[in-house]
This record gives sequence, C-alpha cells and structure tokens, in this order.
Amino acid sequence: MKEELRRLVDRKAFHIGVLILIIFSILIIVGFVCLRYQVEGEKNIPFVISKMLVISSAEGVDNSIEVEGNKWNFDINQNNDIYLYIEKNEDDKKLDSIKEVFVKNIKIDKASEKGEFKTYKPDSNNPEVLFSNKEEMRVDNLEYLVDGNANMKNMKITNQGGIIVFRCANDKIAKYIGNDEEINHNLLLQKANVAKEDLQCNIQFDVMIKLNSGKNFETTIKIELPLKNLIEEGTASQEYSDSNSFVFKRVKE
Repeated sequence: MKEELRRLVDRKAFHIGVLILIIFSILIIVGFVCLRYQVEGEKNIPFVISKMLVISSAEGVDNSIEVEGNKWNFDINQNNDIYLYIEKNEDDKKLDSIKEVFVKNIKIDKASEKGEFKTYKPDSNNPEVLFSNKEEMRVDNLEYLVDGNANMKNMKITNQGGIIVFRCANDKIAKYIGNDEEINHNLLLQKANVAKEDLQCNIQFDVMIKLNSGKNFETTIKIELPLKNLIEEGTASQEYSDSNSFVFKRVKE
C-alpha cells in the first residue's frame, strides 16, 4: 500500500494536479478580494462624503408670450438640487489635502420623453438665487477648485472639504396658462396636471476627489428623481447621511 502511494506521489500527473489545485485556490482568493473591494471600496480614505442633500421643486418661467384672457403663461421646470458635503475622515490620521473635486459622467434614464434634462452649475452672477436655468449655466461636468474660503456659488471649497452643489433639471416639463390672482409655484405641477410618470428618472454620476499627495478617489452615486410626494407637496427634500453608502475606489487619472 505504501509503495503504491509512493508511486502515485512520484507521478508527474499528480504534481501537475496539485499545482492546478494551488493555482485555482489562489484565483478564488484573489477573486474574493477583488469582489470585496468592488463592494466595500477603500478603507480609511482621507476624505469622505459625509452626507448628501437632495431638494426637488418646481418653478414657472414666464415665456413672455401673452395669451388673450389670461394673466399667466408659464413654462414649468422641475428642479433637483444636489448638495454633497465633503469632510475629513476622522478615522484617517494621515496628513493630506484636497487639490480638486470633479462631478462627471452624468447620465440620465428618463421614464418619459417629456421635458429637457439639463445639468446646471451655480449662478455666481445672480445674487438673488443659487441657480438660474440659463443656457450659459449649463454644464456636462463640474470642477470645484480649492481656495482659502469655501464658496458654493463660485464653486470653491477649502483643502479640507466643503459643499459642492449642482442642479439636475427637467426643463419645460409642462406649460401652465391661467388667470389666477396669484401664483404658487409649488402647485404648478398640480395645476398643469403633470403625472408622476412624466417626471420619474434615474440619475447617475461620478465624484472624484484629487489629493495633493497624488492619490485620486472616485465614487459612483445613483439617485431616483424627483423625490416622492413632490407633486402633492410642491417641494420635497431628503438627506442621505450614511457615508458608508458612498463607496470610494482609488483610480488613476
């Protein structure tokens, strides 16, 4: 019995089989580690998105065309303002600082063909509002630069974090023509008989944080817009405060 076992071990095929088994085991371990990284991302990164605030609303824009017998003639925009709070990770003790922050690869999947989906940066020229749905404010990607003082309207954060904000709008989703004494913009979607299906969409975008150490971290964020009960309530807001849901991975530029 021992001689047969010795002859089996000495065979070339046996050694090849053991080698294949080892390689296969290593591949399983590597695959498990890669899968875990895809799900959990980097651990203890220098900066995190501590929370995200989304505000959905509607506004009427006077299109300057008078309709006889009516006081108002509005194009209705459905706006979604997204605020991302970037902060130093308290669990990371390494000294590092932010160089730039980018919002890019903005993609939209709409349930309806109504309206025109556009992305806007803050309007630094208008002191009255944070955003203006004007063509000159329209962007495909956003870049936030570092400055001594954070300023949302001027798209600036400090090297230790700040708030970045942009607007995803469904412009001209409907029209409202009427002769009301006063107009409540929060009720325009109701007045124009806009259906939820006309507004529903899924948005996806990437946030990249570039550090002065040369490291770059990126996360992909997905949101369903607009927020629930917008038509009934006229405005809606929601805060996403689980920082672990924003999975960052290290990337090369």
